[in-house]
Formats: sequence, C-alpha cells, structure tokens
Amino acid sequence: MKLTKTSLLAISLLAGTTGAYAADNTQAEKPKAYLVADAHLDTQWNWDVQTTIKEYVWNTINQNLKLLEQYPNYVFNFEGAVKYAWMKEYYPREYALLKKYIDAGRWHICGSSWDATDAIVPSVESAIRNIMLGQDFYRKEFGAEGTDIFLPDCFGFGWTLPTIASHCGLIGFSTQKLGWRHGNFHPHGRYPYNVGLWKGVDGSEIMMTHGYGYDHRWNYEDLTESKLLKEHLAENDLGVVFNYYGTGDTGGAPTITSVDAVERAVNKKDGDIEIISSTSDQIFKDFMPYSSHPELPKYDGELLMDVHGTGCYTSQAAMKLYNRQNELLGDAAERAAVAAEMLGAEAYPGEALTESWQRFIWHQFHDDLTGTSIPRAYEFSWNDELLSLKQFAGILSHSTDAVASQLDTRVKGTPVVFHNALGTEATDVVELEIPVKGRPGKVSAYNPQGKEVAAQLLGVNGGKAKVLVEATVPANGYAVYDIRLSGSAKSQASATANTVENSVYKLTLDKNGDITSLYDKKANKELVEKGKAIRLAIFTENKSYPWPAWEILKEAIDREPQSINGDVKISVVENGPLRTTLCIDKKHGDSNFRQYIRLYEGALADRIDFFNEVDWATTNALVKAEFPLSVSNPKATYDLGLGTVERGNNTDIAYEVYSQRWADLTDSGKGYGVTVMNDSKYGWDKPADNVIRLTLLHTPETDKGYAYQDKQDFGHHTFTYSLNGHSGNLDKAAANAKADVLNQRIKAFSTDKHAGKLGKTYSAASINTNKLAIKAFKKAENGEEYVVRVYDVSGNGGEGQIEFALPVVAAVEADGTEKTIGNASFSGNKLNVKVTPNSLRTYKVKFAPVDNVKKAEYAQVPLNYDKKCFSWNAFTGDADFSAGYAYAAELVPAQLVTEGVPFKLENKGLYNGKVCKGDTIEIPAGYYNRLYVLAAAASEDTPAEGVFRAGKNTTIVNVPSYTGFVGQWGHTGHTEGYLYDADVAYIGTHRHNADGDQPYEFTYMFKYAVDIPAKATEIILPNNPDMVIFAATLARNEAGEGEALSTLYRTSISGDAQPSLAAEEPVNILKEEYIVDCSGFANDKEKPAYLLDGDKNTKWCDVQRIPSYVTFDLKEPKTINGWSMVNAGNESSSYITVSCLLQTRNNENEEWKTVDALLGNKRNAVNRKLSAPVDARYIRLLVVQPEQSPRGKDTRIYELNVY
Repeated sequence: MKLTKTSLLAISLLAGTTGAYAADNTQAEKPKAYLVADAHLDTQWNWDVQTTIKEYVWNTINQNLKLLEQYPNYVFNFEGAVKYAWMKEYYPREYALLKKYIDAGRWHICGSSWDATDAIVPSVESAIRNIMLGQDFYRKEFGAEGTDIFLPDCFGFGWTLPTIASHCGLIGFSTQKLGWRHGNFHPHGRYPYNVGLWKGVDGSEIMMTHGYGYDHRWNYEDLTESKLLKEHLAENDLGVVFNYYGTGDTGGAPTITSVDAVERAVNKKDGDIEIISSTSDQIFKDFMPYSSHPELPKYDGELLMDVHGTGCYTSQAAMKLYNRQNELLGDAAERAAVAAEMLGAEAYPGEALTESWQRFIWHQFHDDLTGTSIPRAYEFSWNDELLSLKQFAGILSHSTDAVASQLDTRVKGTPVVFHNALGTEATDVVELEIPVKGRPGKVSAYNPQGKEVAAQLLGVNGGKAKVLVEATVPANGYAVYDIRLSGSAKSQASATANTVENSVYKLTLDKNGDITSLYDKKANKELVEKGKAIRLAIFTENKSYPWPAWEILKEAIDREPQSINGDVKISVVENGPLRTTLCIDKKHGDSNFRQYIRLYEGALADRIDFFNEVDWATTNALVKAEFPLSVSNPKATYDLGLGTVERGNNTDIAYEVYSQRWADLTDSGKGYGVTVMNDSKYGWDKPADNVIRLTLLHTPETDKGYAYQDKQDFGHHTFTYSLNGHSGNLDKAAANAKADVLNQRIKAFSTDKHAGKLGKTYSAASINTNKLAIKAFKKAENGEEYVVRVYDVSGNGGEGQIEFALPVVAAVEADGTEKTIGNASFSGNKLNVKVTPNSLRTYKVKFAPVDNVKKAEYAQVPLNYDKKCFSWNAFTGDADFSAGYAYAAELVPAQLVTEGVPFKLENKGLYNGKVCKGDTIEIPAGYYNRLYVLAAAASEDTPAEGVFRAGKNTTIVNVPSYTGFVGQWGHTGHTEGYLYDADVAYIGTHRHNADGDQPYEFTYMFKYAVDIPAKATEIILPNNPDMVIFAATLARNEAGEGEALSTLYRTSISGDAQPSLAAEEPVNILKEEYIVDCSGFANDKEKPAYLLDGDKNTKWCDVQRIPSYVTFDLKEPKTINGWSMVNAGNESSSYITVSCLLQTRNNENEEWKTVDALLGNKRNAVNRKLSAPVDARYIRLLVVQPEQSPRGKDTRIYELNVY
C-alpha cells in the first residue's frame, strides 16, 4: 500500500468539509476500513472444555458455514488449531466443508498457533512451540498457514512477542485488550496507536493494529458513512482502520445484521469509506514491505496491563507450577530422546512427544493458565498437565536407560547415571534416593574420573537412603557416578538455632523466622537493610472487585504487610558438608507455612534456596517474599526469557509486573547486586529503591462477581525461590545460567553394572560460549533432521560453535516453525552460530547415519479376546466396556509403541479385550524374561487389583479405571489431590455411548511389566473380571530397566498422594428404617429401600415426577463428611443422573440447606467429599435432572451411601 497526501486529505474530508477534491484537483484516495469478522472462543472460562466442544465449537462451525453460503463477500476469521482439531474429531462433515472455504480464502486461519496463548507467563520456547504446533497442523490439514498473532483478549503483551512472531515468520499482531487499560500509558491514550509497527526486544518489527471490540455488532446502517469508523480513522494519519466485529468468548458467529451491513457496504462504491471484508492479516500484507512506509508510527517496549492482568501472574499457582514443570520436562525428554537416537539405541518417540506438548500447551490459553476459569475447568487442566508430565517423565527415563546401556557403569559401589538437559556443562547438588539394606551411616561419591566429590547422607527410611551428591555433568549429557554407602546410622536430634553460615554467607533469624541479617563474608557486606527483614510478608486486605483472580489492586500492595508470626518454630534439620538447612514452621490463621532455608558448600555456595511448603486457607490475603536490601537503585532488571527489561518503582500504571525466572537489584554504584530466582512464580513489585518483592499467593476478597474466587488456591503448594549475591555489575549470562540450574535440575537414574563403549560420560551437543545457550534440541516435526535453537543470554549477542557427538552432513537455518529459510555453516561435527543481541536462531542439522544397537526382542502374545471394548462412530452403542460406555474405536491404533515396547491391538474385530479370569498364557519357545500388558479397569472409579503368576514370581498390580482423571491437584473443598502411579500407554480423547461421542471424556490403557523367571512356561492372569487386557507382548531383554532416583517433577499434591486402590467402603449412616418420605417409586421391587441394601443389582426407580427425592430422619444429629451414589449406567449411559442435591436440616421447620450439588454429572459411580463436615438430623437426596437427556424424567439409582 502506498499512501499519498491526497489519501491523508481524505480523512479530513470525512469531518464534513465540502468538495470531493483536493486543492490541486486530484481526487483523494478513499480511507479504508478493514472489517474483520471473528468469533473469539475462550477454550475454558466460565465453562469447561466439554461445553466448548459440544456447544461453542459446534455453533462456530455451523453458523459460519451458513453465513459463508449466504453472503458471497463474507470472510470469517478463527484462531486456535486445537479447536480445528476438535472440529475434525467431532464434526467431520462440517469440517470437510470448512476446508473448501479455506481453499477459497473465505474462512481464514488467523492467530497461527495451537491456541490463543497467554503472552506473559509461558516461556519464550513455549510460545514458539505453540506457533510451530499450530502451523504444522495448518500446513498438513489445509496446505495453508497463518501469518499473524491474533489475541483480541489476552491480559498484556510482553516485549518478546514481536521477536517471537518475527522469528516464526509472522508479520502482524492485533488485539483490542489495551483499550481495557485504566491509565494513559502513551501520549495519546491507553494504546500507542491503532495502526503502526511494534519493535521487539531484539529490534525485530511486526505490524500492530488495535481492533476495538471483538464482539462489536453493526446495526442496519451504511458503514461507508459510519460515524464510529470515522472516529477510529481520525486516530491516525494513515487513512486506514482495523476493526473487529463479531462475537466474543463463546464462539458462534457475527449477527446476520452485522454481516448484512458489511455485505452492502462492500458493494457500495460511492461512500466516504472503502469497506473491506477482511482477513485478519490483509492490512499487514497491504503495507508490506514495512520499510517502504516511514509514515507508520513505531513503538518499542512492552505492553502490560495496569489492572486487568496483574493477578494473572499469580492466580492458580498449581497450574503455573505444572506449566513450568512441563516446559522443562518436555525439553529434557526431547534432549534425552535425541541422545538415544543419535546412539542408535532407541527411536525418537516424536508422536508421543508432540501429543504431550499439545496436551498441556493449549492450557496456556489466556483464561486457563492465567488462573481465571471456574474450578470445574481446572479439573481438566490439572489432568492434562499431569498426563503430560507422566508422559515426558516416561520418555526421559526410557531414553536415559537406552543411553545408559552404552555407558560404562562398572563401579565399586552403586552406579548412578546423572542427566543434564542444559546446553552447557552444569554442576548441581542432586537429592536422590538409593535402595539399601540396613541403615548405613556414611556416604561417599566418586565422579567419572574416580575423584571423590562432596556428598551427604540425609537419612534412611523405607529401605532407601536419601543422599546429596554434588554432580558435574556435560552439556546435553550423562555422567556415571559411584555412590558408596557404609557404616551404621546414628540417630540425630534436630537442633535449634537462629544463625547458620557457610563459606559465603552468615544468616541470622529473628523470633518470627525472618532474616534480619545476611552477611556476605567474601564481599564484606551486609545485604539486609538495617531494621528490616527478608521475610514472607502477608497483606491482610486484598479486596479485588469485580475481577478478583485477574487483578491485584495497587491499594492492596500499598499497605504495609505483616510478618507471618503464628506458632513459630525454628530448627536445624540438616547440617553436613554439602548442605545446612533451617526449617521454620509458622502459621497465619488457618494457613500453615513451612520454609526450608538451605545453604550449600561447593558450586552452589553463593546461592541460598528457600523451599516452601504451604497449606493455604486464608481469604482476603496476598503473600509475597519481601527483600529489603542494603543495595539501592531506582530500577531493577527483570528476565523476559529472551532479553531483559529495566523497570522503576511502583507507579499507578506499573505496580505489579512480570518476570520469567529472575529479577535483579544492583546498586547504582555498581558495587554489589542481588539476584532473586524462582521455579514457578511470575509476579513482582518494587515499592522502593532498595526493595523487590516476589508474589507467591493471591486469594482476594470478592463481591458478587466471581464470589467463589475468594477461595482460589486453597490447598497445598510447593515452590522455591533463591537468592544470589554478586559483586560488580549484573552479569546477565551468569544470572541466566544460575536460573537454568535452579529450574532444569540435574536428574539421577539407576542402572546395572556393565561395560559400555561410551565410557563414563557422554555429551550429545555442547556450545563453546556462555553468551549463547541451546534452548531446544529435538527432532524436527517432519523429516530426519534435528532442530537446535540458540538464544542470546548475555544481552550483547555472540557467536560460537555447537559441537555434536556425530558428524554433521547437512545444515540449514530455519524459522521457529522449522521452515527452512537459509543456509548454515558447519564443518565436521561443528555448527557455526551467530546471534544478535536479545535474539535467537534456529538451525536444522542432519547427522551421519549410525548403526542401530541391538535392542530387546519382542513377540506379540495372542489373546483369547472375549469382551467388546471398542465401538465405531456409526455404532457407538454397540460395545459396553463399562456402564454403557466404550472406547472410541476410531481413536485406537492397530499398533502402538510405548517406552520402546510394541503392542498390537485388535481394533477391527468384534471382540478386543480379554477379561481376567485366572486364565493361562503359554510362553512360546525361546527365552523371554518379561511380559508387558496393556490393561484397564472396567469401572468408573474403582481400580482393579490382581496378581500375575509366572513360576514362583508374583506381580501384584492395581489397575486404575479406564476413564476419568489420572490425577488432580487438591483444591480444598473441591477436589482431592492424587496421582495414579501407573504408566499411561494410551490416551483416547473421547469415549462412546449410545448417544454418540462424549467429548473430552478420556479413556486409558496402562502398561505393566511382569518378570518371568527362567524355565517358566506359562503365566497365570489375575482372577478379577473388572480387569481387562487389550494386548500382551513378551520381551527378551538382558538389561534391567532403570528408574528415576531423583524427583523428575513436582505436583504440589500433599505427600504426592496416591488414591486408595483398595479402600474400605465407609460405613453408611443411612438405614431403611430412616426413610420417612419419598417422591414415589415405580413398583414394590424398586422402592427407596433398595438404595441401601448394598446390592448393585437392585435400585430405586421413580417415574412419577421431577424433582424426585428421598428423605431420611437419622433420629439424632450425626456428622456427615461425604456421600456416594451408583447410577443406572449398567442399563444405559443415558440413565446416569445428571444433577442432584444433597440437602440437610436439623428440624422439620428449617429450610433445606444444600450441602453439596452434583451438576452436569457423567459418571456412573459418584463419590463426593463435603468441603467441610456437616452435623444434621435430616437428609434429603433431591434429583433435579435424572437422565442425560434434558427431557428424561425417570430416576434410577442403585446405591446411596452417606458417611
């Protein structure tokens, strides 16, 4: 697009001046309005993902196909590849039509990413992956790709966004959210311009437009004369405006009136404004190349929110922990898998890795990771996050095992393989547990060169010794250490002390457990401001209306916080050569805090860790870690993940800001500074020149809107923040390296003793400069190349070489979506790299081929299938795995490989599951030492326990339900925290019943291993008909299977709880004689008494009216903790009770009080725990929707238990 003086003059003519020509009689070019039809769809918010798929995705595709058919100029824009994937999965016929409109250019892919991600909390690498996953889907499905970032509704935009977009080949960005700002950030208002260029942290530029309201509706009007559009045009001198119209949050489509108005305006040629029914990127393309348009205004900086977003850095702390853990563990798993494949030891599990990234990364959506969705939505989020963590952990462990098979692990003591997923050599203090006999009292450790290194025995419990080892491991690599345990343990009492020190620091606590003195002995400097304390600080007035989770208000943090000082207990719990730890227990109201302050010797001596365990139960409160320091500077430096930004003290428009992993306050005199790092927190503020504060928990006081958020984050939390003092200026490369070591911890794995061609260390790839860091090392999504991504971490740019373990035979430069964009320089096994300041580069390399190492040998075991488990789309009611539900056959592969083990599934035959009835499997001729099975429990909630017998060996397994959730965070009053200890081998994204697909009701198969002794000829299956086996594979594998000895990921689940797999049924306080009233019953064999007989073959059935009810008089008040119910899913899944209320009262004159509401239920067996115990004499079960069909009126319930 080329703008002339006459096009600028046209804007003034719109104001009402007479004449249609400029003074020189040249006709003025009409101003243009790019009208962008959209249907913004929050993947979760005030609803869950199931509602999104069933209602909002359907409405979006159905309604827009109609508009596209009726209005030839209508162009629709829609973002989020995950939503297109759901269209393909659930609405294939409409999806086929949609593809034709994409080909015609009328249904436009906007946004480019897997989903419309939050632009603050996700790491830079996650943001790149989000775009890469989206573009890969679009290329494969539509032969097209997005060109822009489309985020109408995110809660602020980081300075890295233009850099990320540019690196991924994108050209523009649009939003309307900056109009929500309260203050004027810019000379002309709340946003810098409505059309212009935005410069990223590295200087990259993309075009940016402000789209006004994404849910704007046009009236029946002449848009070529629109007063509103003329006002928007008057905001710039460019003669163009970009304006969303459509619908927001719940998807769907613009109104017919809006579309009709645009259609008529497009066809009108004599109006004041040229109306363009536009794609989201047309305005960007019309201005390209941007260098030809010096008239475009430019903005260089970040675009944060002053209010609507300040709470989003902190709300839903467990989600933010899970997200950070997945970002790190996914990266580690990829690097380990690359190393294994480079050695020819194991094939790269690309499909499993991609699915795991997709599963957790869509939850980076701006109402999910930000902490602003309803509690029910987070049940799906937590499950997805935990599933991805389990999948990544399995791949990491298996890949490490494959690499370890080629290491020389012959040592005197116990061999331990350490893995470093960083691109440079790293040293860490690793906490690991080693199986032992007896109670040793001493540990010693030796590095790969046989030199003794620092180690410390922490204790022995449950047959495992917990030890610390200072391990140094090569880049992207492995090292074998020799751990030796000896002597006898002596009991040690914990000591009390308020002062501890190491070779660098001396630390003193006051009676509250706050740090009143922190003295750097090497720098001869006190770090704490005199009269102040480094502490956990709580703000006890945290009102936030009307957007509680979204907003931390400045008035809250302007108040003086308190120390947490209830029931303070201080003790020294570790005091050894490698680590000394103070434990501080304290309380505030109903919340309990335990903080471990850890001082190290050796490589980590200059770092102090604050590991926190919090049982949080305080509303109207905000918790921060407060650092009042002896250094002072009007500005602090904050990590952006790529580059940094300096920000000043709190102001009205910038008081709660974000950082990725660290913030630094270095004295203005440059003599000393303090860096504070963390492993899962993002919100910060700076109330004074010498104070920085890290936000930890935010539970606001609420009003009528989102009142439930006054209990957000109630539950158990774990997090670490760390302090690192440094002399001189801030060294950004050093700060990034230390944050890397804190976050991407070195991990430990067991192995057996054997020779290996690699020796005792191995490095797959390393870089020879600390100015750059390898931030991704994976196999390409397509093809046989490997992707390596390099970031500048110094702020100054740099160049260097990446050295690989294999010769490079080809190399190219790529963009962030792995599209080739240029050549790359390499020689031998070295790749030459160069990165400009605060930027990044992506390369694809191809290695010389390697011979595959002999792996285990496998043989499929034929099973005598006897159960229908899978049903096809056209016959969804044909199979009944449990309670009328079945696996979706169209999702079940004929073969799958999980952690290297191949399985063959019967996905076409009539029968496809083997019920365990104590049958015998004959072991064929040949030597096999292990049986692997895929199994699941044919029940809604109850796991199936059983025993496999092979010769004299017995293997006890507890197999979880085939459906539901594999784990949950424990949200007090809402969910119990747990995580199944089972290897998930298969995940189906929906299940079937007679009514069709049941969206986002997952189905699972779990992998189990049974060791077979020599000379065994048969394996006897468990005798439990609830246990079903889908496939079995025999293996011949001489090497043992290694396991993780250190924590691979944290869950913030109290005690990492496992659900009780053999729990006793609680005693039912209801009895037949307590029944005093009911709504009715169908016949004498279906009376309410059958609810209480313990027989799951009898039921209460009432066909008379809705609501139906049963009332009980307990004769005296009794304490009620929870209740359970078994529905009629065994008859038909449509008979499962959807909604019912458990109500209580203490006398007949009281109103009934609902103590628990079961709403939108799909489960046949329901087990509910009340948010708090209730004392009551009378109990009523009130059924308000008895069947899955809204028109259904028949209540069928088999069992009711109140305890």
